[in-house]
Amino acid sequence: MALHAALPWGLYVHIPFCPYKCDYCDFVAVGAGPRVARWHAPYLAAVLAEGEYWAGLLQPEPPVSAFYGGGTPTMLPPEDLGGLHRALAARFRLPAGAEASVECNPGTVDRDGLRTLRAAGLNRLSIGLQAAQDRLLAALGRGHTFAAFLDAFGAARDAGFENVSVDLMYGLPGQTRADFEESLLRVLELRPEHVSAYSLQIEAGTPFHLRDRRGELPLPEEGAVAEQFDTARRLCAQAGLEHYEISNFAAPGRRCAHNLLYWDNADYLGLGIGAHSHWRLQRWANTARLAVYRDGIAASTGTWVAQREPADPARERSEGAFLGLRLLQGIDLAAYAARHGQTLEQAFPGVAARLVARGLCTCADGRLRLRPEAVAVGNLAFAAFV
Repeated sequence: MALHAALPWGLYVHIPFCPYKCDYCDFVAVGAGPRVARWHAPYLAAVLAEGEYWAGLLQPEPPVSAFYGGGTPTMLPPEDLGGLHRALAARFRLPAGAEASVECNPGTVDRDGLRTLRAAGLNRLSIGLQAAQDRLLAALGRGHTFAAFLDAFGAARDAGFENVSVDLMYGLPGQTRADFEESLLRVLELRPEHVSAYSLQIEAGTPFHLRDRRGELPLPEEGAVAEQFDTARRLCAQAGLEHYEISNFAAPGRRCAHNLLYWDNADYLGLGIGAHSHWRLQRWANTARLAVYRDGIAASTGTWVAQREPADPARERSEGAFLGLRLLQGIDLAAYAARHGQTLEQAFPGVAARLVARGLCTCADGRLRLRPEAVAVGNLAFAAFV
């Protein structure tokens, strides 16, 4: 049975290989080593086969974006990663010039390799820096220095990447407001097209989680974290970057098209271990185990899908509200009603009025949006729709 995407959609490809796993990371990732390197070729073959499977079953319209995340996709040889993108872009008919992003960590890229990726059609690079202070990078378990980041950024420009994003984190153990301000200023002077600034989240099962439970993680107080967030908003605005989503800032015309699909609760198809998909209101997630993924793909039985969730209109209405509210432009109330068959008021009686009364939101010009002074406490508003 052929299904067609009801909304614009994006292709996500998970590359789990990583030179190291950071102490805060709970992503599906496997460390480097000779045994892991032997998985590269069979894994790429399996991802291509999975792409072929879904392209044949879903028969989708062309995606609006592609995103290679991880892990560290640039742990793969550039020729292999570029070849994977070429093959998937051809199979799914990715339009010429569509946003095609790839994540990297400093120390895993050089100018020649990035030129290979650029020639393959990848046109947006997201570099994971996190902090400019080497002591903080070491405390995070990062395997690179700030100097290595500078080398990676320069290599990206030399290779022809005109759309570069840099990831930073705040609320880190031992991080001061001055540390975060220095990190941001040193990044902004390079004039990246996009900056993501994320607050550290302590995820269950990570080394940071274990240390936090033992009282061994010197995390900043809540007020200090809020000051760091305010610093990001102030400095990015001064640099001409638009604050368009709670954690994201972009130069004009450089919002991340792929991530906007997530915040719009649109469709996306995920390939690779641990990848999630949202298609025609249905959701599924792939196994996180390499061997199970490889064998399931080889058998073409669908057994690589570890979790399935049936269509749930109530869940879609909920996520459409709180994800939309993450965008600074807020929820388009007319578009919400057209998509869900209910107005926001019908789906959540009285909620918008209460958020306005509490000073968390405004409702004007057909949109419900967070008040600028409430962005830092947006979770209080999001929770009203869960």
